[in-house]
Parts: sequence; structure tokens; C-alpha cells
Amino acid sequence: MQSDIQVRDSRTVGARNFRALWAGVAVTNLADGVVKLTLPLVAVSMTDSPALVAGITLANTLPWLLFALPAGVLADRIDRLRLIKMMTGARALVLAVLAGGVLADRLSLAGLYAGALLLGTAEVFADTTRMSVVPMVVPRGRMESAFAKLTATETVANEFIGPPLGGLLAAAGLAAALGAGGVGYAAALLVLAIMTGHYRGGRRPGSAPGAVSLRADISAGIRYVWRERVLRTLLLVAGAASACWAAWMAVIVVHAVTPGPLGLSRSEYGLLIGALGVGGVLGASAAPALTRRLGRQVVLATSMACFALLLAAPAISSSPWLIAVTTLLGGAGSGAWNVTYSSLRALVVPDEMMGRYSGVSRLASWGSMPLGALVAGLTAELISVRAVFWGGAALCVLVLAVTMRTVTSAEFRQVEARASASPEPEPAQP
Repeated sequence: MQSDIQVRDSRTVGARNFRALWAGVAVTNLADGVVKLTLPLVAVSMTDSPALVAGITLANTLPWLLFALPAGVLADRIDRLRLIKMMTGARALVLAVLAGGVLADRLSLAGLYAGALLLGTAEVFADTTRMSVVPMVVPRGRMESAFAKLTATETVANEFIGPPLGGLLAAAGLAAALGAGGVGYAAALLVLAIMTGHYRGGRRPGSAPGAVSLRADISAGIRYVWRERVLRTLLLVAGAASACWAAWMAVIVVHAVTPGPLGLSRSEYGLLIGALGVGGVLGASAAPALTRRLGRQVVLATSMACFALLLAAPAISSSPWLIAVTTLLGGAGSGAWNVTYSSLRALVVPDEMMGRYSGVSRLASWGSMPLGALVAGLTAELISVRAVFWGGAALCVLVLAVTMRTVTSAEFRQVEARASASPEPEPAQP
């Protein structure tokens, strides 16, 4: 079986296209950081119900559960770059409508939910497809370095610069913050226009996109993931962690912003969330060296332990400084996990399966987020906000213990060796 990277349009592989993709990731995630901090603040200005505020996270992440698999199939059927551009433009339009509604004082909570749902849907298709584009512009030998750069940039923009900027803009006006996010997506669209070449996913000889049903393509992606034992286990772990992450994000604004226990202002809340970005950059930057020195299993396990600390801190303390430190550690764990896992996936998964694998991956790892947000909202409403943090920390510790006993360092080394030995790796046998 021939690797698609050898036969696709040669203009896609190169420094210029990677730099444009890299810049697009930076601008898009800067807008993401502003918007994802602003949406809950808009909700808090409309209601004091923790469940209704958590509903924004639920609406924004629900599309990962609904559309991740179709998005992966679509990424393998059409030009991937064109799909990313369409979804980026759609996000700019949605934010223009939301900003206008806030400015005119005509935006309802239901309208805010609808906007969050549309933004999340566009994100599903854009982000799933973008992960499939990376191996098309980066040579195999530079894959881990490329993912480290992209992850660090994504973290800086989405979690370090974006939230504090969003907090400052929100302090000036919620409409201004939403409008700034829309401008960011429009700018990302211009940056992506620099990329050259065709970005259709590779398919096996004799296979035409129209000849295979949507259900068959989705089934093929699920079967592939199920046969890859190590990747399958990591996806289940990521799903549990993402549910906990969404639960934390859904209610931390209620816990942190005045009149919550931390008593933070909007701008101070932005700085707190920005600590995630600081840690994420440190974790993503250190991940390649740590993986070489300690192995993937140790790096991934340590990442999960840091994430458990992030969740536990607000359950046991109302100190903004302690929570800021553990937030930084949680961000470091997230950054290291993303680079370590993404680079392994890029080495193992063949290009013809990359879109569908990304869809299954995102369904498992991000599709759990609306469930986490839903449980968080109900738990906070019926019991307490702190109960959400306790539950998330306990689940992370349990998942960490099970993973350490399930996947060994030797299995990681076997997967890496198999990936290095084949130009287009085949899935492991069950």
C-alpha cells in the first residue's frame, strides 16, 4: 500500500504552507480564547443559575458529540483546506450577529445558546479537518516538532493571550469582546488564503468518495481505532479527562467571578484562565524532550496527575493564588499530553484514514465535554459547585490508576517501532 504523502500534490509539503497553517492556528485560537471566555460572561450577565450558565458550555461542546464522526468522513472526501476556510468564515458571521444582538440589547439566553451551538459546530468541522492537514504539509521526520509548535501556539493564543484579552474587552463591553472574536476569525481566513496546493485526503486505489456510504466510512474509522489498542486506550483516557475539563470550565466562572468565593473581576478571571496558557506552553515545549528521556507512558501519566490537581484545588481552597498555580500545572499537563499523543497519532495513522481517525478521536476525547458540562450544571444546581470539582478529581485519579496498569512502556515502544519501520503504518492486530 502506497503512502499518500508520496503521490499528493507536491506543493502542499513545504515551509510556506506550514507557516501559513501555523499562523492560521495562532489567529484562530486567539479568537477562540476571547470568545470562549466571553460567552459564559454574557450568560452570567443574564442569569445567576449555575445550570443555565453551564448550559453555554453544553451548547458549545455538544456538536463534538453530534458531528465529530461525519466531520472526519467529510475531511477524507473533500478538499480539507476549503472546508476549514468555510467553517472559519461561518464563525465570523455568527459572532457578528451575536455582537449586534448584545449591542442592541436584543440577545436572549436562547439566542446565546443557539450562537454557542453554531460556533461549536463550525469548530468541530474546522478543527477535525485541520488535524488531517498537518501531515500533508510536514515531512514525517519533523512531525513531533511541528505538533509541539502548533500545540504551544494554540495554547498561548487560546489560553494565555486570548482569555486575558477577552477579560479586558469584556470589561469594556461584551459586544466589543464578541466583535473582536469575529474579526479574529476573518483575519485567520485571510492568512489561510496564502496556502497553495490541493488538500484532498488520499483514498485507496479504485476507491471513489461517492462509492462508499457515510455509514461505511464511519464504521471503517471506528474499526481502525478499535484495532489500535494503545490509541484506543488513550482515546478513552482523553474522553474522561475532557469530560472533567468541561465540567471545570462550565462552573469555574460561577466559583471565581464576584459574587463567587474567589471574588474576582472579569479581567482577573481572564488572567486566571490565562494561567492555563502559561502552563500549556511550558508543557508543550518540554514534551518532545521529556518523551525522549522518560518515555510516552511517564509523560502521559504525569500529565493526567497535573490535571487532577487542577480539578481538586477549588474543591479544597478559595485561595486565588493556589488555584492559579494548580491551573498552571493543569495547563502544563494538557500541553504535554496533546503533543505526546498527537505526534504518536500522526506517526501511526495513514493519511487515507486520518480524517476519519480524527473524527473518532474528537468524538471520544471532545464528545464527552457536553456530558461533563451537563453533569456539572446539574451537580452545581442540586448539590454545590465544589462537588463538581471533587467528582472530577476523583475520576481523573481513577483513570490514571487504570491506565498505568493497562498500557505499558513496552507497548508504546512497539507502536513507535512499527511506525518507524513502515512508510504508511498498518493497524495493530487485536
